[in-house]
Amino acid sequence: MNDKACSALVSTPSRVTLLSHSEVLDTALRQYLHELPHLRMNRSATVRTDQADAELVLVDVASFDNAECERILRKLRDVPIALLNAQPDQARLLLVKHPWVRGVFYPSTTRSILHRGVTTILEGGDWLPRALMEKLLGRYRELTSASRAIDDLSEREKQILALAGKGLSNAEIAERLHLSTHTIKSHIHNALGKLGASNRAQGASLVLGHAGEALS
Repeated sequence: MNDKACSALVSTPSRVTLLSHSEVLDTALRQYLHELPHLRMNRSATVRTDQADAELVLVDVASFDNAECERILRKLRDVPIALLNAQPDQARLLLVKHPWVRGVFYPSTTRSILHRGVTTILEGGDWLPRALMEKLLGRYRELTSASRAIDDLSEREKQILALAGKGLSNAEIAERLHLSTHTIKSHIHNALGKLGASNRAQGASLVLGHAGEALS
């Protein structure tokens, strides 16, 4: 590729879309990012088909309720997405369900951090606060460990713990599976030992959580 072609590629602006109801945020972001000449920003309050071509979509989570945020993230899963104005716990929960999110910016994010983060994402990287990254890694390790333990369970043990997680008592599980209550208790005891869980609620949570991860 010659120098002229390279120069043309460098000068081509990256299309950044802000999903927000806030004109104030739109104005502030344009002021924050005006020093990045390679950006072309527009704002929309709704998801549109043409946003699939954006190099980055900034989702102002303060403009939408949780259900709307999740719907937006599902619709734009093939587009680089970053969350704006997200609180730490809110961001963690959204990233657990939607791991394709590439960046998170808290309300306290400074202009310099926003510059670096947006640039990093546009260059193909990710931008997550360190504490959030550590929590997500911790969850991943827990899920990996739990997955190995769950693999050691028999199908019957998984079935019984899943039913327990749905609120059935030992007697109700026994009736449904045509087994004795003693057998159900024995299966639960053995399963909890394999999982390292302290009670049936914790064991059931691990099994149901693992099933949910497998389906997501």
